Amino acid sequence: MAGKIIKGIGGFYYVKTDRDNSVLECKARGVLRHQKIIPTVGDEVMIQSDNPGEWMIESILPRKNIFLRPPVANVDIGLIVFSMTNPKPNLLLLDMLLISSEIQYVKPIVCFTKRDLTSTAEEIAIKEIYEKTPYKLFFFSKNDTETMDKIISEIGGKTAFMAGPSGVGKSTMANYLCADQTMETGALSQKLKRGKHTTRHVELLETKNGGYLLDTPGFSSYKISEMIKPEELREYFPEFSRGECRFKSCLHNEEPGCAVKKSVAAGEISAVRYEHYLSLLDEIKKEQY
Repeated sequence: MAGKIIKGIGGFYYVKTDRDNSVLECKARGVLRHQKIIPTVGDEVMIQSDNPGEWMIESILPRKNIFLRPPVANVDIGLIVFSMTNPKPNLLLLDMLLISSEIQYVKPIVCFTKRDLTSTAEEIAIKEIYEKTPYKLFFFSKNDTETMDKIISEIGGKTAFMAGPSGVGKSTMANYLCADQTMETGALSQKLKRGKHTTRHVELLETKNGGYLLDTPGFSSYKISEMIKPEELREYFPEFSRGECRFKSCLHNEEPGCAVKKSVAAGEISAVRYEHYLSLLDEIKKEQY
C-alpha cells in the first residue's frame, strides 16, 4: 500500500495511506537500514503488513529533494515569511531564501505580515523591487483571513515549509493555515511516555485543503556559497536578461557590454536586487577562491 510519512518519532513512522487516508504506525524494514536509507518525513513510501496490526516500510520512492535542517523530503513550496515592521524586512536575507528554495526545486511564495502596522508607501516600495520577478507576494495582517485563504489555495495537495526570521508571525499564520491543528515546538511523545521530557520531532500538519505544512517554523537558509558557483548565481535572478550581454560568460559585474547593468541603469531591474546579486557574488567568490 502506498502512503506518505507525516511524522517520525522514536524509530516509528506514521504513514498516511493513499487508499483511505488512515494513518498507520510503521517501522522500517531491515533492508533499508542495511542500505543506509533513512525514512524521512515527507517520503512517499510503500508499506506492507506481515502480521495483523504490524506495518513495515518496504521501499521509499524517488525523492524530489531532501533537507537536513530539519529533515524533510519532497517539499514543493517554501512560504518565505517576513514582517513589514518589528522587525523590518531584511531583503538580502529574503533574496538568499529565494535562491535557497530555487536550488532545491522548491517554489517560493513571499508573505509579508503586519501590513496594518506600516504605510502603503512602504508596501509599494517592496512591490516595485520584485515586480519584474515571477515570485508571488502576499501582504496581510493578523486578521486578514481572505489573503491567508489565498495562500492556502496555493498549498492544496502540496507540501510546504516556512522560512524567515523570528517574530514575524509564522506560528500564528501556520495555525490558521492548518485545520484543527496547532504548531508545536516541543511535542511530547505519547508512545514513549517520558513524562516531562519532551521529544522533538518533525511532523507534517494538514492544511485546510489537503496540503501539508511542516511544523517547524524556523527553517533556515543554506549557505549559498556551498551550493552554487559564481557563474551559476545569475540564473537565480529570473529578471536578468539571458544571452544579451556582449560576452557569454558575463557575470554582470565589471564586464563591458553588459545588458543587465544597462537594465538596472534604465530602471528596468531593481537596483536593490542588483546590489544583492553583487554582494552574494562577492561572497561566493571569497568562499570558493
